[in-house]
Amino acid sequence: MIIAFGVGYVVAYLLVLGVLLYMAYIIERNLHLRCAADVVLVFGNVFMIGLLIYLRQRTRNRWIVAEAEKWLASRSRRARLREHPWRRKLRSLVLWIPSGGVLAIFLFFPETAGLVSHLFCGRSVLLNQYRLETPLTWIVASRGSASSAWVIAGKGIGRVGLRPYWRKEEPVSEMVFFATSSSDPPNEKYLEEYLAHAKLLSKRMVWLGQETLICWDIVPYAETRPTPMDPRFAEILCSTAQNSFRANFVGWRSDSSAFYEALHSAALTK
Repeated sequence: MIIAFGVGYVVAYLLVLGVLLYMAYIIERNLHLRCAADVVLVFGNVFMIGLLIYLRQRTRNRWIVAEAEKWLASRSRRARLREHPWRRKLRSLVLWIPSGGVLAIFLFFPETAGLVSHLFCGRSVLLNQYRLETPLTWIVASRGSASSAWVIAGKGIGRVGLRPYWRKEEPVSEMVFFATSSSDPPNEKYLEEYLAHAKLLSKRMVWLGQETLICWDIVPYAETRPTPMDPRFAEILCSTAQNSFRANFVGWRSDSSAFYEALHSAALTK
């Protein structure tokens, strides 16, 4: 019964946070409230912990009676048959499984959300005639259509510690992938104008089937920025010559290598 309650609570915890974060995404997208995700994350954890305490209080009397009966039955059995010590240790360990599961989810929440998103969406991201393989810990946040995808890479407190989150330097990187069909008009003018006002740090080419994907690592609006761009941060724009495939990366430079690996995995499906 304890195991069933723990498993049910963990599943409910994931579902509630998933629904709340999806609602926060809708709110941020439509109302442009940047702090909605933070508020929802705090509210969701407080709500689920409060719900656990409430359920424990409501079932406290029944739990005490059931445990007393189990203890009396166990004592009578021990009087007849000596219980092995490893069984007592295993029973004590099982009691900590729900708490340990919730703690692991809290410490590695971005990675857990990535695994859950892959369960529902799959690891492959299909964009028209292209297919990309994304790491298991990346969150496939949305697929606006068959031609675009928004992907998030994050690191939980268990990997980077509490300090980055406390200083509001969340280790989160965002990537957007686009694929256009032959009937879509090219949008080269916007890219040229954006690059014209940027400082080029490096240029890289990635083979994409029979096409070459050119990636520019830039500092946007370098001459008019009020403050210098943090060197730990990167903005990368990628596009093919015919503009049939585009990719944007905005986030921590340490995640850019995984971004390039995802681009290397791109393959034509037809």
